[in-house]
Amino acid sequence: MIEKDDWRLRDDVEYLKNKEINPTDGEEITQYAKHLKKCIFCWEEVQDTPHQWWFIPEDLSCCICEECYNDFKELFNWKELDGYDIEWSQGDVKG
Repeated sequence: MIEKDDWRLRDDVEYLKNKEINPTDGEEITQYAKHLKKCIFCWEEVQDTPHQWWFIPEDLSCCICEECYNDFKELFNWKELDGYDIEWSQGDVKG
């Protein structure tokens, strides 16, 4: 159970409540959304690998590591999407 005073919870993450979230991997993030460098909650760094699982809101404003996603998905009332329709054009230029 998540504690109210969990160090990962800060005021600047409130905008993530009730968001639709897409699963993806570190390889896709480093290829299509280079501005996303680390988890918004715990600051784990994104690695260029398909073996590191991440979650991103539709606006590509941040990324959430798998552990933080699982810890906070109920608290933030996230709706998990399938990850197939990510609009990467909102992030960095495909390259």
